[in-house]
Amino acid sequence: MSEIVVYVIAGLMGAATFIAVLYVFPDPSEAEVRARLGVGGGVRRTPSLLLRMVRPLLRLLVPLTARIPAPSYREKIKRKFVTAGMDELSVDEMLAYKIFMAVAVPAFFFFSAKSLLGKIIPWWGVLLLIAFGFFFPDQWLNGRVQMRQKEILMALPYVMDLLTLSVEAGLDFVAGIGKVVEKSTPSALIDEFRLLLQEIQVGNTRQQALRNLAFRVDMVEINSFVSLLVQADELGASIGPVLRAQSDLFRTQRFQRAEKAGAAAAQKILFPLVLCILPAVFIVIFGPIALSFLYGGGFGAKAG
Repeated sequence: MSEIVVYVIAGLMGAATFIAVLYVFPDPSEAEVRARLGVGGGVRRTPSLLLRMVRPLLRLLVPLTARIPAPSYREKIKRKFVTAGMDELSVDEMLAYKIFMAVAVPAFFFFSAKSLLGKIIPWWGVLLLIAFGFFFPDQWLNGRVQMRQKEILMALPYVMDLLTLSVEAGLDFVAGIGKVVEKSTPSALIDEFRLLLQEIQVGNTRQQALRNLAFRVDMVEINSFVSLLVQADELGASIGPVLRAQSDLFRTQRFQRAEKAGAAAAQKILFPLVLCILPAVFIVIFGPIALSFLYGGGFGAKAG
């Protein structure tokens, strides 16, 4: 048992050292570039604590993973990075992360089982752990994409109402987006609108900037919204009625999603109700009656 304690302490000390190095000694080149661009004043932190801990090791594996071709997979990962709003991680680091997890996960469980239980994991268990570790980064990235899309979907009706009011008050579309970005609370959707304004300011057309917005977010709601705006811009139609119709549609869809979630919650609560709550209620109600019949001869004997 003392050997296990030593291993645990050594692992905790190593993790603390990694975290200290990442936070106290950031990458100077990345910090300098972000300071010149005026983005956040420094380094953007990777959202995963585990990824931050092992990132110095991943950078050592980048020369190896850079030789892996896989063009279709690289394009898919780049697209997911854009949709998740993660520009601080490269595809080569993602591949290195997959290789690291494919080795670290089975190694951790192998030594844990051998130290704690005195047993060795069978070969098929090792294969399952390797597969789990290799595909875990992909699932984590998919989770980040879904979280950001859900955040955008939650903020979309309110932001669309503000944009509609700004345009109907007399502002043009670009000025209305600028006013919404200025007055709204920070969110993923506001970040995308801010990037839209930056693209227009550097020379992109409004249609191209809107298409880039739809490409980055990769959501059906944003795609339909951008398609209508581009079509109205090409036909020279007024944008105000289009924004008003889209705002009403988004609020209706939000209400429908709430109704659907409420109906699903009623079905999901049925399983814990039957398995956990109802047995406890039956025990509380019928337990004393059963005990009185078993040990007291029933209510009639007690009354006599």
